[in-house]
Amino acid sequence: MHGPSGESTELLETFYRGPDSTPQIETSLRHGDLIVAVSVPLVPGGAQSTYLKLRERASYEFALVSVAASVELDGAAISDARVALGGVATRPWRARLTEIMLQGVPLDDSARLREAAAAAFVDASPLRDNGFKIELGTRAIVRALRQAGGIS
Repeated sequence: MHGPSGESTELLETFYRGPDSTPQIETSLRHGDLIVAVSVPLVPGGAQSTYLKLRERASYEFALVSVAASVELDGAAISDARVALGGVATRPWRARLTEIMLQGVPLDDSARLREAAAAAFVDASPLRDNGFKIELGTRAIVRALRQAGGIS
């Protein structure tokens, strides 16, 4: 970023703010700041990835739930995974507990994939009209992981 204070770099995980006493402020951008570049690290050589966007209709721009998933396999088992969610919180959400639970899980073990995916929502506090996103998000994570791993 470039702004009145000069050049700065910020991680995506700290760029978006969670809801607090100033919900109208969604990012760490200050008045006069300008994003001049975005750096995306390369995934490991053996990793495969996918992006899945679930929405009510194709004409709608916003996702009800979206999942970006990257997996690195050791044979048929996941040796490393990265999972990020959109549309389920006030900011993009990294599913770190899910990533840890996926270590060593075979892509064809639906029960363990689902258990790991559900862990992304263990602390969820759904509102009256969006509780369905917990199940939708869990299913989307499983589907994205399988797609990234080459299983449709």
